[in-house]
Amino acid sequence: MNFIDLDYVKEIYKPRELESYKGDFGHTLILCGSSGMVGAGFFASMGAVKSGSGLTTLGTYRETFDIFSIKLNEVMLLNLDEINILDNLERFSCIVFGSGFGINQKNEYLLKELLSNFPKPIVVDADGLTMLAKNNNLDFLKNRTYPTILTPHYGEFSRLTNLDIEYIKVNRVAIAKEFAQKYNCILLLKDHKTLITNGENIFINTTGNSVMATGGMGDVLSGIIGSFISQKYSPLDATLLGAYIHGKSGEYFSKSYHCITPTDVVNILPKIIKGIEF
Repeated sequence: MNFIDLDYVKEIYKPRELESYKGDFGHTLILCGSSGMVGAGFFASMGAVKSGSGLTTLGTYRETFDIFSIKLNEVMLLNLDEINILDNLERFSCIVFGSGFGINQKNEYLLKELLSNFPKPIVVDADGLTMLAKNNNLDFLKNRTYPTILTPHYGEFSRLTNLDIEYIKVNRVAIAKEFAQKYNCILLLKDHKTLITNGENIFINTTGNSVMATGGMGDVLSGIIGSFISQKYSPLDATLLGAYIHGKSGEYFSKSYHCITPTDVVNILPKIIKGIEF
């Protein structure tokens, strides 16, 4: 069992070269957010931007396109009702799918097509996980050549495994490892001490606390992980680094704040990441 602490993170973190430009840091596609859940798309997108993705694009439907056009100054937008996103994927380094995206047949079809045909890593969260739990959709992961990262909380993981939440909590290491092996994925199981496994090794994150216990925090985390993948970290290292930095951002506020928002975490990310170097 490996513990993700500052010493561990320093081994995988790569400081930026001064001569670098945005093309060196990838292009992250965010497929998150819908009517009534625009915050999810905002947090995932800004999590990617503020953790260093060279370019970030949000794909959204017509009903929310204008809203995101106002909310997201640093993010490019694609109207999914006007283009076939499946024909426009070659420029993206990584896809983050599912946070507040909506559970419906259209999005379920899109997820299955991406898992079958997108030749790069995909991070699946929230509504994407709920859709994976339906209709044997998890089987799409088994033969996937490229990495898939799943980021469930206990409720979502219960749906994915058909196991009781309390049973999972007692046996989480064995269940998580077996699941990651069976479904050929990297699993990040959210908890006070988040567990990450690639089916071979177990990692326990050491950062984070209860000031972060509010909706939208997981959306930021998914954006961070996708961003680090776009920046050419391995999918496993990106997941480990994302979990550590996300939790460390919460700790930054914990001595002075009773609770914080996802926007607080987003805004402090560049400072937390830079602090790894020193």
